[in-house]
Amino acid sequence: MTFTNPLGLLALLAIPVVVALHLFRDRLPEKRVAGLFLFEVGAITSEGGRKPKRLYNSVSLWLECLIAALFALWLAGFTMGGSIPRHVVVVVDDSASMGAAATRERVGEELRGLGEGLASDDEVTVVQSGEPAQVVVGPRAGSEDLLSWAASWSPSMPAHPVQPALDLGRELAGHSGELVFLTDGRPVDACTDLRLVCCGVAMPNAALSFVQRVPDGDRDRLSVVVVGYGTVREGELRVTSGPDELARVPVRLPANGGEVQLKVVVPRSQESLRLELSDDALQLDNVSWAPVARGRIVSVCDQIAPTARDRLEIPRVLGALSGWRMEEDPAKAELILRSSPGEVSLGQIEMVLAPSGGESMAHQSPFILDRSSPLMAGVEMAGVQWLSGGVDLPGRVLVAAGDKVLISREDLTQGMRIWCDVDGAAGNLMRSPDWPILFANVLEVARRQIPGCSQDQLTTGDELTYRCRDPREPVEVRGPDGEVMAEGAGTVSVRVRRPGLYGVWHRPAGVAEKREAAEVAVRFQDASESDLRSRTSLEVAAQDVVHHAAVASANSDALRRLLVVGSLLLVLCNWWLLQRRGT
Repeated sequence: MTFTNPLGLLALLAIPVVVALHLFRDRLPEKRVAGLFLFEVGAITSEGGRKPKRLYNSVSLWLECLIAALFALWLAGFTMGGSIPRHVVVVVDDSASMGAAATRERVGEELRGLGEGLASDDEVTVVQSGEPAQVVVGPRAGSEDLLSWAASWSPSMPAHPVQPALDLGRELAGHSGELVFLTDGRPVDACTDLRLVCCGVAMPNAALSFVQRVPDGDRDRLSVVVVGYGTVREGELRVTSGPDELARVPVRLPANGGEVQLKVVVPRSQESLRLELSDDALQLDNVSWAPVARGRIVSVCDQIAPTARDRLEIPRVLGALSGWRMEEDPAKAELILRSSPGEVSLGQIEMVLAPSGGESMAHQSPFILDRSSPLMAGVEMAGVQWLSGGVDLPGRVLVAAGDKVLISREDLTQGMRIWCDVDGAAGNLMRSPDWPILFANVLEVARRQIPGCSQDQLTTGDELTYRCRDPREPVEVRGPDGEVMAEGAGTVSVRVRRPGLYGVWHRPAGVAEKREAAEVAVRFQDASESDLRSRTSLEVAAQDVVHHAAVASANSDALRRLLVVGSLLLVLCNWWLLQRRGT
């Protein structure tokens, strides 16, 4: 039993009024006479007003009280079986363009309106788009949770598909929930089962699209590209290092949009530099960081005999490549070059360059290549003549001539071994462009094994991965505001959704406390999100009626109609009884 308008029950006060009217109603006794002329005509005198009489148990009294009760129930919105609480599922587009000042304000107003419109027993679930989509409020939370999340929401993701978030929202809503989609641009596909609210505002905007920092002696040279979308007013670029301002450069963009390249020279700093444009429609793409360049140099230990080294032209090949240094101790190297297999430690790559033994065999192109392996990126082997041994190689096949394996990869317990069955005494492999390409790929794979972060600068939506040399070392990633975003042992990985400076902390063996091991700069960069000129504002109601609300409304309306019809029938019945008594 439920009342949709409890104040309507005040109409029940009509029942004591009906009873009072019956108490004070004059009921004169009937006397039969032959004619009125036999009675003396006298003045009618009052006895001082009506006085309460004995209440007669009449049908009219009960009918009038019942009519008043039915009318009160009708006004109070009486329903049977209890009301079904609403479940509103809100899907919010977390794209960075939703963070534009005007759009963010409109989204906040819509969320506050949704929260204030919920009854005490209604429920709400908020799904935030992204990769992957995630539930950020609920499932089935209260309106106060919605309002709390709306106050702290800060969209920062690059362009991404919102369909997974809509699918998740439909799954959570089921057949009885209401679905609302908040975005700033009308989707391509028609969505008839949800209420579409576009809160976008078309505005001009400027963004930092490229930042590069190159050390030059006691100075840092910055190459910056600023892009304008629409008519953007003139502004300036500030470069700071901590609390110190290093440079302030005016920025003048073309009248109808375009880009401008800036060259900025600042004093050398051992901290990350912060670059910021003047405020505009979207502040997120106005800020970027340029971290201190920390080269990931691969340590190479060459243990090949001098004669074989010269035949394989190892000095010439390595001399043409960069990002490596020579290391005499094989225990400290990431890449070890050998003529025969040896001991391989954790994270090391050993490259065995020698004939496999047995009878020598000559091969010429075409060769079979494993294009899926990063070690074979860019390798073609066109016009190559190859001299090898006749023994089969272990591991995964990378290059083969017929059924003869020439290069293979063997994954060891603590590292990797690359077998290269080659005889430098003959053939033209060492003089082909594929030979240095192969070594460049091996160096790049070895670079990934170096402890630390693979990159010092990322964009929002990328994966931040840090690897320790010891897999038992505890390590954690802390966000721009210092909260721990991910933690693990040996390796930790987390997808970064907000721009800022992220710190990686770990505790090496023998150290009591964790210390900062790396700093990663994450910036926002997405031209499709920075361009706000096509954003729109509209609202489209859902065309598909929610089933449970329609049923509840139909049941409530039917009961109210029944109360009205019953009240009218009782009124007619009471009138008929009174008329019959009077005749």
